[in-house]
Amino acid sequence: MSIMNEIKTAVALKYPEGAPAPFITAKGRGELAQKIISVAEEKNIRLEENKDIINILSAQEIGQAVPEETWEVLAVIFSAILERE
Repeated sequence: MSIMNEIKTAVALKYPEGAPAPFITAKGRGELAQKIISVAEEKNIRLEENKDIINILSAQEIGQAVPEETWEVLAVIFSAILERE
C-alpha cells in the first residue's frame, strides 16, 4: 500500500460589491497555502474545499478576475457560504 501526500493549495478570493466577478487576492502551495488557510480561520472567513476549482484558480495570476468557466460553480459555493451565515 502506498500513501501519497497531497501538497495543499489555497486560493483566496474577493468579490467586491458591483464587481463583475470575484478576483484572486492570494494563492499558494505547501506552507504558503497553510498560512493563507490559517489567516482565513483567524479572521473567521469561510473556507470551501473544491479540488476542481482550486486547480483552475491556482493557475491564474493574483489580481486577475476568476475565469468565466468557473462562475457557475463559484456562484453555488458563494450561495452555500451565504446560507450558512
